Amino acid sequence: MVAKTSTAAPPVARFANLAGLHERLGFIPLHRIRTDPPPGTATEADLLRLLDGDDKHLVELIDGILVEKAVSTLASAIGMAVGRRVGNFVEDHDLGIVTGADGPFRMVAESIRLPDVSFIPWSELPDDDLPSETIWPVVPALAVEVLSPSNTAAEIDRKIAELFELGTKLIWVIDPPTESAAVYTRGKKPKRVGPGDVLEGGKVLPGFRLPLSDLFAAVKRKRK
Repeated sequence: MVAKTSTAAPPVARFANLAGLHERLGFIPLHRIRTDPPPGTATEADLLRLLDGDDKHLVELIDGILVEKAVSTLASAIGMAVGRRVGNFVEDHDLGIVTGADGPFRMVAESIRLPDVSFIPWSELPDDDLPSETIWPVVPALAVEVLSPSNTAAEIDRKIAELFELGTKLIWVIDPPTESAAVYTRGKKPKRVGPGDVLEGGKVLPGFRLPLSDLFAAVKRKRK
């Protein structure tokens, strides 16, 4: 399970015009599309310089294009709340490792993606050793995305498809304004979970339950 960082430039993505590039990226706001290096020529090494450099930026690598990850303080707070609960459950049952929004994963299509929360089971680390690579050669069994205002449905749909192609089994997409979520299970139709419902771990995290009311209460002041 050893993977080397790729420094070679991927095949240059061809677009008839910038509108084609914009569509390919899911019509995200233009300010999130980085132009240095030029779109279509960015490499994994370029991504790592931004993720781990002095002037740090959370970016994903898509079709040789560096794309700023959509962020908001509320989404971060909710992501941390999900991570705490999943992390506590995983640790209590000795199930694996939980990572946050700056934990990159290499997709089958050579994209690099950064879910807001990821669960990696011990089965992905059969030697019980944590890989030394910056980007671990593993597959997250669970990936969580907390929507920020600049996210688009098309970009999230593509990210879900890439994660499932990689081998991820369960994806939660959490929508703060409606205090709801969409649950995607590999091979099944997505399920909408409303404010009074519960996120369940299913076969990925058997026995895990997180009421959405509890999740969103975690980012509100507790008044007597």
